[in-house]
Amino acid sequence: MFNIQRTFHYILITCVLILCLTYMTLVNNYNGYNHLQYQHTRKHKHISKVDLKSFLLSVQNYPNETDDCIYHDRENGLFHPTVKHPRYIITGGAGLVGSHLVKRLRQQYEADQIKVLDNLSRGRLHNLQYKDGTWAISTPRDFCLVDLRNIHLACKYITGADVIFHLANVVPNVNLSNSSYLLDNLRININTLYATQVNNISSMIYARRRSSLSTFSDKSDSSYYWYKRLKKYEDKLLRSHHFDIGIVRFQNVYGPYNDFTDTSDHIIESLIRKLLQSENNLFIIPEFGEQGRDFIYVADVVDSLMLTYEQGMNKGPIDVASGRSTSTKELTDIIRNVAKAKLGRKMKVIFEFSQVENNQEKIIDLSHANNILGWKAKVSLKEGISKTMIWMKENQHKPKILVIIIGQIRGGILAWKSLHKFFLRPFDAHLAFYISGFEIKTYLHEIAQYIWMEPEYDDWGIMFDMVAKACNNEKILGKWRNYCKLPGIYMGGVKNCSHDSHSSISYVFRWLLQQKIKKLQLLDKYDWFVLTRADELYLCQHYDFTTMIEDDVLLPTGEHYKGWSDRHLIGRSSVFMKIINITNELVCNPDYWYRKFKRNGRVYNIEQTQKFIWADMNLQVSELPRSMFIVRTQDDPASWSTGLFHPQLNHFGLKVKYPMELWSSHRHCKINNITNVLKSLRHYHGDILNDVISDYVE
Repeated sequence: MFNIQRTFHYILITCVLILCLTYMTLVNNYNGYNHLQYQHTRKHKHISKVDLKSFLLSVQNYPNETDDCIYHDRENGLFHPTVKHPRYIITGGAGLVGSHLVKRLRQQYEADQIKVLDNLSRGRLHNLQYKDGTWAISTPRDFCLVDLRNIHLACKYITGADVIFHLANVVPNVNLSNSSYLLDNLRININTLYATQVNNISSMIYARRRSSLSTFSDKSDSSYYWYKRLKKYEDKLLRSHHFDIGIVRFQNVYGPYNDFTDTSDHIIESLIRKLLQSENNLFIIPEFGEQGRDFIYVADVVDSLMLTYEQGMNKGPIDVASGRSTSTKELTDIIRNVAKAKLGRKMKVIFEFSQVENNQEKIIDLSHANNILGWKAKVSLKEGISKTMIWMKENQHKPKILVIIIGQIRGGILAWKSLHKFFLRPFDAHLAFYISGFEIKTYLHEIAQYIWMEPEYDDWGIMFDMVAKACNNEKILGKWRNYCKLPGIYMGGVKNCSHDSHSSISYVFRWLLQQKIKKLQLLDKYDWFVLTRADELYLCQHYDFTTMIEDDVLLPTGEHYKGWSDRHLIGRSSVFMKIINITNELVCNPDYWYRKFKRNGRVYNIEQTQKFIWADMNLQVSELPRSMFIVRTQDDPASWSTGLFHPQLNHFGLKVKYPMELWSSHRHCKINNITNVLKSLRHYHGDILNDVISDYVE
């Protein structure tokens, strides 16, 4: 009996050890480069004894997590388990080549079969739209903002697909040294290759920029050493045969949807931009020479990527180019002639100085592209420049607008459809909403580009404490609660505070919104921001505010309750963070504002508080005609006004909350009977996704 018990005991211990070792192996394999068994490297100039594995896993300078991507599980990643195959992931999919590739794939596949990974350093969500305002993919569902320099994020999100098109890269600019961008690109490439391998993805189309060690001017620099080591490891992964791979090499790609606001890398877009911005028909070129570059149009590159996937897997690197070398002077002449033919502008070219260009670009061997893919460039330089110039002309002054809904989803389907029909679609504006405690999918989820969630709190004072800690001043912690001692309603929603309503939630979401805008660098992506609510019902198109640049804050006319309404705020990107900085002001400067409020002796609401603080900030406010008013459905929560009966609205199950706003909307829109407007909204379908693409539209 004793021997049986001892044997059973040994078996149990052995099983536990095996399970632990298996678990540790799985975790280690997922977390990074743990299959590498490099010993400590030799010292190289300024480098201490650090192994390659540690270098690759050093992610402290890169984002560690993203909470804005819809992630299902380790096997499927961003794909819902029911999504059919084949499934595609495009890294860098919001960039020039990537966005064109996404639209090409949409000719054959459903949107949910395509996922885009991009950190939006150069890419733009706008690139994933068609000319008619519809989208190639659903950005909340199919787009993931992620930094692939982080191995943990790469392994988490590069999974669940059958094919990876790897186009992500860091482009050099004036703020980034050659060595830095090369090392960052190698990190991205290695992380993507590694994630493809460990997550058992069957195929990768790998796009490479042509670069060499000659980029390093100082061979003794530590970056040069690491570049050589990383390059060797990258080549090792490329030859690993763990998955099918097609390698496409190209450079000097141009075309519509490039970031023409950045002139550091793309010479064609830079020259066109100079021409378009010229006010006296002088085309001033800072330099010229006879150095030849081979320029290739983006649609030709996309052709080569698709053909590589179909015919060029495991056949070595394939170079694609136009096969024609063009100097800066020749390029300038072509652009000038196109401007005359397409825009009717006759430009006089002035070269400020000439410099000798000795680094003649190598002639590209196109034999692989011709023989293996049957590929050759179709778009001439003149035709490509013409298409690019027309696109840039149409978009150079087009304002980029982000509409943001905060708080709660309410107002109902008619209000949400009116938002799309009368605001988002006419202005080609993007929508974000930042809400709490709402899990049911709505029409807003379908039309939004950003969806951010926050838990519902019984005591929103928890969030005010968080804001106070972010002020980095221990002396002010908890002082914000003194506002509850003053008469008013602007701190409602905080536990043990006498203020009514839930106005404090609006403050919290403004602060959260500031953090989100900083994290996603949205100030660089949009020209205008509109902070609004979900329960506004539009009777006609929103007033065009994009030319009103004299004042800081724009508000629709309406009921301001002796202050400035917080229900619909408009501001340029240069001042928007200041406009919504109310929460930081109240929490980080509690003594200053407490004394001011107490000395004034008023019973403050959120509108008066906002006006008081804006005046202190010297923000100038202007009003514009109102085209919308706030409604309430019977299911909407209400902590203040439950709404008023209106005979025409009642037929649609709605009440009006602010009658003066309804009257202002009637007057501006010149509509006496709103029944017909609401009936038309019932039947409005406003396409979001472009589901059937018959022809590829650039």
